[in-house]
Amino acid sequence: MENEYSKVKVNNEIDFCSVTDTDVKTVIEKAFMKARVSYFLRWEKPSLLSKIFGGGKPDIVFCINSAQLETAEEVVGELGDMESAIKMLRTKSNNKIGF
Repeated sequence: MENEYSKVKVNNEIDFCSVTDTDVKTVIEKAFMKARVSYFLRWEKPSLLSKIFGGGKPDIVFCINSAQLETAEEVVGELGDMESAIKMLRTKSNNKIGF
């Protein structure tokens, strides 16, 4: 027996972009909230080589719903000079929920 939720697409998140600067993260968050783009953040620890050879800041990945990709791209495009601090990803998210 199929119900109305059987055809609902799930796991449609994409890794939209990543940043290392928390100030840039805050600006993107405010812009997403203003444009009503839903998102969640995934903090990725720096690799051992990254720690050894400099930097060592965690990557902050913005994950969004794929249906809001166009809106999110417009929002980031309007940030102007901050675009150089944003690494665009646009890849299928590998978010795993463990219970």
